[in-house]
Amino acid sequence: MGIAVIALAVYIALIIVMIAVLKRSVGEALGVSFVVLCAFGGGDFLGLFASGMAEAFSEPIVYAAMTFVFLGAIFVRTGLIDRMVGILNSLLGRMTGGAGYVSTVAAALFGAVSHGGSGNAAAVGAVTIPWMNRSHWPKHMSATIVAGNAGMGTVIPPSPSLLILAGSAAVAPVIGLEELLLPGLVAAGYMLLYRLILVAVFVRRYGVEKVDRADLLGVGESIRQGWWSLLVFVGVALPVVVTIGPLAQRAIDWIGESAHDTINIVVWIPALMSVAAIILGWKKLPHSASGWFAMFRDSGPRFSAVGATVVFAFAASEVLTELGLGPQLGELLSGFQAAPLLTVALVGILVILVAGPLPSAATIATIGGVAFSVLTAAGVPPAAAVTAILIFSSTEGASPPGAAPIYIASGISQVNPVRTFLPLVSCYVIPMYALGIVVGMSWLPIVF
Repeated sequence: MGIAVIALAVYIALIIVMIAVLKRSVGEALGVSFVVLCAFGGGDFLGLFASGMAEAFSEPIVYAAMTFVFLGAIFVRTGLIDRMVGILNSLLGRMTGGAGYVSTVAAALFGAVSHGGSGNAAAVGAVTIPWMNRSHWPKHMSATIVAGNAGMGTVIPPSPSLLILAGSAAVAPVIGLEELLLPGLVAAGYMLLYRLILVAVFVRRYGVEKVDRADLLGVGESIRQGWWSLLVFVGVALPVVVTIGPLAQRAIDWIGESAHDTINIVVWIPALMSVAAIILGWKKLPHSASGWFAMFRDSGPRFSAVGATVVFAFAASEVLTELGLGPQLGELLSGFQAAPLLTVALVGILVILVAGPLPSAATIATIGGVAFSVLTAAGVPPAAAVTAILIFSSTEGASPPGAAPIYIASGISQVNPVRTFLPLVSCYVIPMYALGIVVGMSWLPIVF
């Protein structure tokens, strides 16, 4: 067994021990585990440490996650979140558990645009977690739902994970991208349907009640009082419209294709939302350096928890890649020959294990091509193999203990992330593992 595979096992085990047994903070656990991971490089310890940190700080999602924490502080300080929650409650508050359903659908919609688990958790969680907490959802379940939904964008075409896998040397000669779009959409539909049913189960299990009618404003009144708070979502609309919307070509003609290609919605959405929130809530924001300092000081625990989590998670991903995790897992899989069901089951376990500490796109780049070759050699149809691999890797946000979306969502909800581990594994990871097997075995149709 290769050194990188052993390093991955030690990394995951150490995080579990530090968080669940030693009760250390998430940032500390991921930081220490990252250092131990670098030690597997022997004499190249410093080089791995430097390259891992450099990669982490160059990741747009690190900036985005921190910006969404700042945005959450602005929402609370200015009362914007109260206005938004008031409107949402007036529209859906009479529906038991309505905030959970909205959070789930919002995660699918945002995932179709951003595709990244950490960005999804930060963006969707910033609005829906406070809403869920105020509409009688247990805090740990608010975080669980947001983290469990974070990886849906992995499967929704044309996600970076799909493009990486479809363009790989193993997949491209066998099946074209156009043949994978419909299976991806159908699989995403199954995933969304399951999650909506799951919310209904959660509502009954945790006794989530309707919002008290006395706390609900009429729809017209809530909109009259808070319609201006919704202008903050102009920060979402603008980057989407100029990159993938109907005005994308006009934007290219105006600024040039090379400049247009540099627009990253993961960066611009939180930036523009923050600017809009500051403008809309300016009257209630500090107007002195000391006031701003006090606000940042009060938000310090969230910044440190989310920042350390995301930085060390991406740094560990880079180190595992440099240690040769991809080739070593490929070698491990290449000698495996078994019946299709056993092969799909084993590949699913390996992909999920890798998707724990690695983002979905990195998981696919590391093991996707090899996994596809192993599955098709066992008789799995190409479209089913690709779709199953994407479903397995979509657990990136829900796989404790290394998944960054868990800690982002828990930080927003202000709950111990350990409380989300069991429901995430039992309600999201294992069911998605089962769905991947069912799709891989063609027991559930993905092409009509």
